[in-house]
Amino acid sequence: MHEMTQPTQSGDVRGDLLSCYSTATAGLLRAVGVPDVVVFGTQLFLGVRRAGPIMEFLHYHTPLTGHGELYRVDLHRRGATGPEEAAEAIVRHARETGAVIVTGRTTHLPWIETGGAEPAPHWFLVRPGPPGRVEVDDRFLWTDDAGLHAGFVGSVPVPAIGAYAWSPPPPGPEQASRERWALGDRRDRPSWSEGRPWQWLELTGRHVPGTADLAAVMLARTARARIADPRVAAHGWACGRAAFDALENWLEDGLTDPATYRHNNDFWVASRNRKMVAASLPHVRLPQDRHGALGELGAWAGSTLVPAWTTLVRALHYNARRVATGGRPRPDALAALTAVADLEDHFRTRLDDAL
Repeated sequence: MHEMTQPTQSGDVRGDLLSCYSTATAGLLRAVGVPDVVVFGTQLFLGVRRAGPIMEFLHYHTPLTGHGELYRVDLHRRGATGPEEAAEAIVRHARETGAVIVTGRTTHLPWIETGGAEPAPHWFLVRPGPPGRVEVDDRFLWTDDAGLHAGFVGSVPVPAIGAYAWSPPPPGPEQASRERWALGDRRDRPSWSEGRPWQWLELTGRHVPGTADLAAVMLARTARARIADPRVAAHGWACGRAAFDALENWLEDGLTDPATYRHNNDFWVASRNRKMVAASLPHVRLPQDRHGALGELGAWAGSTLVPAWTTLVRALHYNARRVATGGRPRPDALAALTAVADLEDHFRTRLDDAL
């Protein structure tokens, strides 16, 4: 049924350094002429805020769909009452625009082995294919208890894509928050969502001017650790060092609470974003960077900041297992968080000097 190839060619979207949401979005940005490596590789950012019983995470100071005069990509969630209707609409839109983000669920995608893990939303890209088929492009790569998930790039029959678009509401508030803020601005599910659970994101407009200054603007926003869109900032996010202070207080209070560790994926996504920045900075060119400061900063991030994030993520996963079996968590996670916070301060200082 599936013709599969591994997404390992040079120049591919870096699904090994992004989340499933951002991998699909990166593919769409690339399809419409927005340099996805710059968009993701210049945003080293973290915002957090309390929202009832959970902590919400914001991973981008600039929405992935653009802001201001840099670029604009308009995406709107659409839905269908059945898989046949969804397949027809997805294929039609893919042919009109070149690419569609389908908002599926892990349990309904045959190339994902869940290994008994909790069901989760999963976005992937669909492009036009040969008669009767469409091209699925899911370059998201990750490893968990079920092993290596190597992604899927290949063609599938048109009727299958409708079934893959089944997208019920996320099963938990943490997952709902991740989906809500996946693009860097608030996108709640529409009121019709339950009645039309086969869903996708349509491209309804775009504005892609010359982007020569995109990297400079994005890096300046990273150095300031400020949210670009006032409508997003109005939601009360703590950013920069204040974000890590808020996380430290929250984590210290909830070190023995299993609910705390349902946020481990949020830390994992932040860690991946740092890997993306470290890999991308050496290739960013700015007129004022005559001495290669950005390349040096990227190398430092890869050798120092990224391993610190890896240590933090591992400490949180260790505690999650301990707490789940009635054991006592180790306080190492707090020390690892403080170490990461100090290094992020240092990164922003060096970046500001380079700019």
